[in-house]
Amino acid sequence: MRFHIEHTTEYRYSAPATESFSELRLRPRESLRQKVSRHYTRVQPAVLVESHTDYFGNYVETVSIPFRHPSLVVTSVCDVETKELPDVLDAVDLSVSEARQLYTPNRRVLHDFLRPSTFIQFTPGVLELAGEFLRPSDAFAPSLRALNEHLFRSLKYRPGVTDAGTTVEQFLIAREGVCQDFAHLMISVCRAAGIPARYISGYIETDPIPDPEGGTEGTALIGATASHAWLEVYSPNGYWVGLDPTNNCLEGERHVQIGVGRDYADVPPLKGIFQGSHAQTLSVQVRVTRHESTERPSPEAAETPRS
Repeated sequence: MRFHIEHTTEYRYSAPATESFSELRLRPRESLRQKVSRHYTRVQPAVLVESHTDYFGNYVETVSIPFRHPSLVVTSVCDVETKELPDVLDAVDLSVSEARQLYTPNRRVLHDFLRPSTFIQFTPGVLELAGEFLRPSDAFAPSLRALNEHLFRSLKYRPGVTDAGTTVEQFLIAREGVCQDFAHLMISVCRAAGIPARYISGYIETDPIPDPEGGTEGTALIGATASHAWLEVYSPNGYWVGLDPTNNCLEGERHVQIGVGRDYADVPPLKGIFQGSHAQTLSVQVRVTRHESTERPSPEAAETPRS
């Protein structure tokens, strides 16, 4: 699928800021499953936008405004194509214990995704879930799918009841929250069981897929248009596999990856500091639209990849 994405963030200050510095993670990643054909960032007031790649391979832009300004508006525009890949998780016929043994040669590379981090904690509730769904003798792939489904069915997606600082334990007590909470919890459970897992930030197309004959195909997905979060686990066959517990599905062509990290603290879309004002208001607008020229092939011509 090809998507056109426009993401606008506006900070308006109660009094003009004398200077500000911002770090942006808004450009989709390049990978086997997605390709960016166009991307640009527009900043008001107009200043130079510099870029670099961070420790996790994310594309990062930096904006420095060293003069007085009443507001900051950042608009990121991109065209990205996603594709479905074969379900490599089904090819893993191993137990959790056997999978953990195969991680040993790569433990240095996987270290960051096996340990606690800012939002990933091995609390009693997390350890209980790990002991229930990811026991050493359990089958690796079916257990991950069962955990994904359990979180989807036992916890409620409800915007507004949690915030960016909500902990895993608070989410387990409240039993309702947003995609960030679902992702942090499942990552915590996987890491507690010795399975490398990392946080993914991005976008999701939530509406059902339009049917050429006027109806719809598939189901609507849960998530906020402005942002979505899920996770990837490292499979013993060498692939990172995306799982979305908010929707009880694998990552598919309706997911667009932006950032990869240990948890949300590594990949906020925009963060920064400013001087000279005591308060600010934030507004975010995101539009994810399917590219008009995208054509769905006929059943006879289509290949049959699995998500």
